[in-house]
Amino acid sequence: MLAAARASFGREGYAQSSLDEIAAAARVTKGAVYHHFAGKKALFRAVYSEVEAEAQARTAEAIVLEGAPIDQIVAGVLAYLDVAMDEEVQRITLIDGPTVLGLEPEGPAEQHPGHLALRSFIASAIGRGEIVDLDPNVLAHLVGGLSLLGGLLIARAGDPDAARATLGQALEPMLRALAPEQ
Repeated sequence: MLAAARASFGREGYAQSSLDEIAAAARVTKGAVYHHFAGKKALFRAVYSEVEAEAQARTAEAIVLEGAPIDQIVAGVLAYLDVAMDEEVQRITLIDGPTVLGLEPEGPAEQHPGHLALRSFIASAIGRGEIVDLDPNVLAHLVGGLSLLGGLLIARAGDPDAARATLGQALEPMLRALAPEQ
């Protein structure tokens, strides 16, 4: 069911996908879908969680952990922009996700493991003098926000490749400005 729903939501979008079509593609009855999910929104939430977890894992894979903290942050943001080039990620997590599930579908950022890990990483780097001394929670929100907004701009662009290139050129120097002056 999840695979059929993911294909439908990724191709058609939430509004155009129907439980009847998803059930038929999954070769189950509509009643079987309702047995596992309270409705279309609950099914979408499960698909969203799956796609978002994969997007975050793909982003994390691009980060070289031995690099300087600012290099790791830049790599993570740029990797997320690359992930946002995926049409399924665009449709499910960037376009339909906020519309269907709200701006914080997984709860407040302060409770999300990714935000907590980034905040801790930034705080440690600040403590070592590798990132300018600013509020780590605010910086974690801003870095996450830059990634999200970059992904949204790619998803909405008429030319996603050009948007991705332009965003990388703009975001990298902004993020590198967080490194203390040498």
